[in-house]
Amino acid sequence: MKANEIVNVLNYFKDSSYQKVLLSGSWGIGKTKYVTDFIESHSDVCYISLFGKKDINSIIQEIYYRIIEGAEGGKVKKYFTSIREKLSSLDVSYFGFSLSVPLIADLHNTLSKELGRKGTYIIIFDDLERKHDDLNIKEVLGLIDSLSKIENIKTVLIAATNHLKDKNKEEFENYKEKAIDRIYTITEYADEAPVKILGEQVWNIIGTLAESLEFKNLRTFEKTNLFIKEVVQVLGEGIFTNKFTRNDLYRMCFATVFFKIEHKNELKLLDKKDSKYRVTESIYNSESGNIDYLYEYILKNSLDNVRNKKVFYHIKKWYETGAYSREIIIDSITFINNYEDKPRSFFSSEQEIRDDIEHSRKYIRSLNGNEKIVDVIFGLSTALAWCETLSIDFEISSEEILTLVKGNISHHIDLEKSIYENTVDPWNFHTGSKEVEKVVESIIKAIEVEYCIQLSNRINEYFNQHSYDKYSYLQKLNESIRSNQDESIKDHLVKYIRDQQYFFPIPSGEINEEQWNWCILVKNLIRDIEDTWKVEGYYDEFKTYCDNLEVTKQDRMLQHRLKILFKHNQ
Repeated sequence: MKANEIVNVLNYFKDSSYQKVLLSGSWGIGKTKYVTDFIESHSDVCYISLFGKKDINSIIQEIYYRIIEGAEGGKVKKYFTSIREKLSSLDVSYFGFSLSVPLIADLHNTLSKELGRKGTYIIIFDDLERKHDDLNIKEVLGLIDSLSKIENIKTVLIAATNHLKDKNKEEFENYKEKAIDRIYTITEYADEAPVKILGEQVWNIIGTLAESLEFKNLRTFEKTNLFIKEVVQVLGEGIFTNKFTRNDLYRMCFATVFFKIEHKNELKLLDKKDSKYRVTESIYNSESGNIDYLYEYILKNSLDNVRNKKVFYHIKKWYETGAYSREIIIDSITFINNYEDKPRSFFSSEQEIRDDIEHSRKYIRSLNGNEKIVDVIFGLSTALAWCETLSIDFEISSEEILTLVKGNISHHIDLEKSIYENTVDPWNFHTGSKEVEKVVESIIKAIEVEYCIQLSNRINEYFNQHSYDKYSYLQKLNESIRSNQDESIKDHLVKYIRDQQYFFPIPSGEINEEQWNWCILVKNLIRDIEDTWKVEGYYDEFKTYCDNLEVTKQDRMLQHRLKILFKHNQ
């Protein structure tokens, strides 16, 4: 049955011959929601959650309070106060199970008489599978059976019985026949439930996808709804265009939540009987492969704009870790929105894609250096990915591509920014192709190398001009050393810095604070080059250079300063 039928079942149960029934259904299917709807329209109902309950006595005591609280009013106020005082001092464990239940019967009968109440009183127990391990299921079922013997009291037990394990499962199977008159199994959530949770706008976009995935947990929709609201709140409504669509954001958020909640980040939609399963699994198990898996198997290639996959990685990481960079995500979306050509997708014809590839060839060969490097990489990555898919030769080698984009890389460099701000996010150009990934990585590496070269040249200019107040460029170069492991730039910078007297402004005679700060940063730079790049002896070589200067032998203040400089690991 569907979850919304619970209300009808309980309405029937209230006046039926059944005394104790079980509502069984998986987590998140909507059991508690529709039970709550029933409770809100009926006053003679007591709801008890078994979540975390350790002993039967705590349950019995809660029943006392629930019955009394439900009866609180002018006519029974005095009686209510008297009973509450007695209950607060009642040691239920002392009276024991057999005495406690009759006390409930007396309490129920007394209140019914005072209130003139003649109808059925229903006690609902929820979350059986979430009880504490110390609480025995036999005790719970025994309590239900005992309560059902009280006149005009009926009981409802709600459970996800498929989550009962080991001893609990065994005891439930052994004793349920005695304790339960009728079992109702909820196998589907209500048709209207996802729409009510997500709203029609979102459901109209992801509904078909969700139905094809055949899952039953409404909490996945609740989490999707909350995550969509979080993302839109952080990024703002202004991000949406006909290129980066609201619908694609809904799809990516849903796929991300579904993958984590329902499939536990496992590739469950892959066919294990496929002879290539192991290879396919290894491909999709990578960080980039996960995005391709979500796009192809969960979203079924349904994004309005395939370029929006560039944002997918950030959305997925955001949900999994809670960490995100609004600036990076907005940059990616802005890039997508500013891209002028009509995107080709899964639904394009072969000829349309071939035309795009030819356009990209001509575009790359005619670069003048002023084009934005991100636009160049994007066009390249898209064209190369389609070349691989359609087995077409792009006719421009990786080496030639690096030569053709050299001017664009040079113009891209901004020395007022760090190396991290100068590089580009590879996820903006993700296609799932290893060959494309290699080309993009080679361009990114070339950007980092060019940045270091231009930065070292700028430092040398200021060094020769004695502009020591510009020492922030030394800090940027040191940051670059830690992030760059390219052998060619290592060799170039080690030699270049040595040839430029290590950029070291000899602190002899009268100096100022800027010059001294520059000296400290140079020393740190040389030390970090040796440590990070494993250039053995580079630091000692620099120290020897300073000690052997002719001026060092004559200037005692210089000797003192060098002693301090090399003594303290600043």
